[in-house]
Order: sequence, then structure tokens, then C-alpha cells
Amino acid sequence: MPMVTITGADLPANPTSGTVSVMFNPASVPELKTLEAWSPGNWFASSANWRPSLGSPGGVGGTPAPNAGAGRLFNNQYGFTFMSNPSLGLATVPAGKSLGIRLRSIASSSMEVFNYGNASNRWDQVFPSVGSQVLWNGSMWHSYFTLPADAPGGTFTATFEVFVATTSFSGTTGFAQYDAAASVAVADPAFTPADVTYTWTVAAVPEPATAALMASAVIAFTVTARRRGAAV
Repeated sequence: MPMVTITGADLPANPTSGTVSVMFNPASVPELKTLEAWSPGNWFASSANWRPSLGSPGGVGGTPAPNAGAGRLFNNQYGFTFMSNPSLGLATVPAGKSLGIRLRSIASSSMEVFNYGNASNRWDQVFPSVGSQVLWNGSMWHSYFTLPADAPGGTFTATFEVFVATTSFSGTTGFAQYDAAASVAVADPAFTPADVTYTWTVAAVPEPATAALMASAVIAFTVTARRRGAAV
């Protein structure tokens, strides 16, 4: 998870200038997968706001029709967190201002990002397009990233800019604010912003002919193994 700090500040306890820094060294690349791949045989409650998109289709893994969804691929391993410690030169967020996160680029127009809240049953899309932004209160925030169930295998990325906004955080939707005020928030030019890029993988789905060939090979192997076992 990226660790965001403000370094090189003139007044660490309440800075008027500085540099936003992002420390990010992931140990591995996470994968976007379906619910059935993440948790076989389970499904979301019919009342869950994320169920229609993330839930497995009816019948898949025994999923009942009322709990069925589109079966999108998803992952929430990435997120943001902010750390300050003025005595160590890690400045606080300036009074009357807030942190902002802006989507700079995304590998697929089909990739969507959501602010999730289990207790509040919240499933709100954020960053609907390149250039969109949210205000962030600095608490650890895990957003969900999704792709259609039929997304091709490969690598997908999204790049974000983290900046200091000239307006304060006033959100009521959790750790991120994505109302009209957030959408027009302006970056403070006295603070240098920083970029961070997330990367995911999607497993390739075999072509139908290849899948059928693999299935035939498995059946043939099983039958041969059984015959050998019977002959022993």
C-alpha cells in the first residue's frame, strides 16, 4: 500500500510549502479475479449494493438467482494511507486544506473504481474518468477496482496523482469525498504533487477449442489411469 507523506516542509507542524512523497514497493502484483475464484461456493447477500456487479451469475458455484450478479473481476489490495510526524520531518496536512487524489491514466475504459463501505452498505463509483478526483482525509482507504468478467488476460495499470488541495475535507462518505466540491478542488502550487501507479494481472481464459482439448486430455488421462489401476 502506498505510504503518503509531506516532506521538505517549511513548518512541519503546519506547512505552507513542501513535497508530497509516495513510498510504494509492492512485494507482488495482485490479480483481478471473480468471486468464485476468490471464494468458491460463496455469494453476496441480495441486499448488498456491490452484489449486482461482483456477485457470481446465477447457478455458478451454486449461486441462487436472488444473489446473482455480473461476475466482474475485482481486487481491493491497493489503497492509500498518510503518515505524519513533524519531529521526523514528516509534515501534517496544512490547516484548512486536505489531500487530493486524481486519476491520471487507466489501462482500460472498462475498469471501474468504487468506494466500499460494508457497515454503510456503500458501493459508490469514484474516478469515473481520467482527470476526475476525490478529496481524501488521510486515513487508510482501500478502494475496489473492477473489470468485466470477460476482460482479456494481461496486465492492467492505473496512475494517480496525490496532491495538497486548497480546500478542507468535509466528506460524509467515509475516507474519500467525491461531491461537487471535491471535483473542482484545486491543488496548492506550493506543494509538489507525486504520482503512483498500480498494476494488476488478469489470468488468460483459454479459447473454447483449447478448453475443450484440455478437458478431453483430462478425461483421457483419468480413463487411462483407471484402466491401469484395474489391471494391477
